[in-house]
Amino acid sequence: METSERELRAMVRAVDEAHREGMATVADDIAELHHGEGSRIMGPTRQQLARGVGLGGTAVALGAAMIPLSALFSPAYAQSGDAGLAAFAESVELAAVEAYKAAAASGKVTPPAVLEAATTFAGHHTEHAAAFGAAAGSSATNKPNAKLLEAVGTQLGAAADEAALLEIAYGLENAAAATYLFALGALTSKEPLQLTASILPVESQHAVVLGSVLGKPATDFIPGFETVDLAVDPAKYPIS
Repeated sequence: METSERELRAMVRAVDEAHREGMATVADDIAELHHGEGSRIMGPTRQQLARGVGLGGTAVALGAAMIPLSALFSPAYAQSGDAGLAAFAESVELAAVEAYKAAAASGKVTPPAVLEAATTFAGHHTEHAAAFGAAAGSSATNKPNAKLLEAVGTQLGAAADEAALLEIAYGLENAAAATYLFALGALTSKEPLQLTASILPVESQHAVVLGSVLGKPATDFIPGFETVDLAVDPAKYPIS
């Protein structure tokens, strides 16, 4: 492990604090979405939300043999509305939860601090899934994205060691961040935008922590800007 356990725990605490801050107003925002005015906003405000939302991993892909993530959200799916996008995000988050559980249960991740990080990040994804599910309302499935989980699960099963498992998690976090960056340009209501803008940087910070543990150069996980190139395409990974 390139990062000491003390350093890793400090980084995880910092990410956890950011997560807690971002989730602090989620319940009120979702209540306003379903029972309040649910303000709709236009492009310029959306762009303001997108500025500085966090670090991403545009230079790193999960690998063509694992999950081809170069495609963007299909226009047809984006037209399904904010509830459909929230439901898709919920399914991605639940797939990430299962991926972290599988990695932790593999027996190949042994340093206590790394296991603690995996447990913490899985907890974040669980809460993110619940928030997106609440935002999706009746469109929520409360299930992990089956095709994404199958693709990731195949790679987790083939992973030879801890580094290989962390590489998969690193790619998944970057894919989630890219997915939510796309969502910032597709969502139209204030509350889902606020939710997405609060979750995106946490996913990106997960990737930063994992990249540090893997000993990657900072330029790999702290690019000059985020793009949607790694976004999970719902046409390839539909929710069931």
